[in-house]
Amino acid sequence: MCNSASEMPAANRLTFIALAWMSCLLASAACRSSRTPAETPLPITRPATHEEELTLIRADSEMFAAVVSAQLAGGDDNDDYPRHLDRLLYDARPYGTRTGYPEVFSGVQGIDPTLSFARAGKSAMEDLVDKRKQILKKRGVRFGNPIGYTQCAGVRVPQPPPPRGRAARAKSVDVHAGCPRKLEYYVTVGLPIHGQPEGLRNMRDTQGRRGSVRGDVWTALVDEHSAGPDGWSWSRYAWLFRRRGDELELAATILIQVIE
Repeated sequence: MCNSASEMPAANRLTFIALAWMSCLLASAACRSSRTPAETPLPITRPATHEEELTLIRADSEMFAAVVSAQLAGGDDNDDYPRHLDRLLYDARPYGTRTGYPEVFSGVQGIDPTLSFARAGKSAMEDLVDKRKQILKKRGVRFGNPIGYTQCAGVRVPQPPPPRGRAARAKSVDVHAGCPRKLEYYVTVGLPIHGQPEGLRNMRDTQGRRGSVRGDVWTALVDEHSAGPDGWSWSRYAWLFRRRGDELELAATILIQVIE
């Protein structure tokens, strides 16, 4: 090709070189397009079939029972997680919402529950909640809707400075005056997510470890709300379970968000 090009007239030689470069560029683009990029699966927006709803209920019951058992088996050390909580109230509804689906996502890639299961209908979600209530009753755990406390600020909210001047005689405001006298906990558990979401793969767990959980993995979002004399706090964790035979074993817990 090079010898032929050297014998061409100047004008034809330039045309030949341009065509050769265009061919190289097209070949390069074709090679790049032939590669299959790793794509994040899209949410399943269609309604679930009856069989899919039954599969979701079975998976949720297994994972929810594993969450409750692991929490009850936790120790009393505040540095350990999960901890055993005495004054505890579970919300049997997934995410604690009316529909059973999250109103606001956590922003972690792959955490959307509809990546694993199609969206269940109202009747199926009611059956799912009933199964959760049966699990809580069997284990003697209280369940119900959250308790609201007026004039109970977060544990990090400071007390306002004392009034000065003419307002010095006014009674100072206690931002924690409406908080309960004893520490109470309210917990919600999300729907099962099959696998370890992509956004959790490089995050350290509560033991300081970094890495992926191998095997048949299931993930649940567990929100822990606490309220006590010093105020309230909210923490969101991702609980990762690995299947061991016929049971789900807690493999890792990752703190995602904290608001105090």
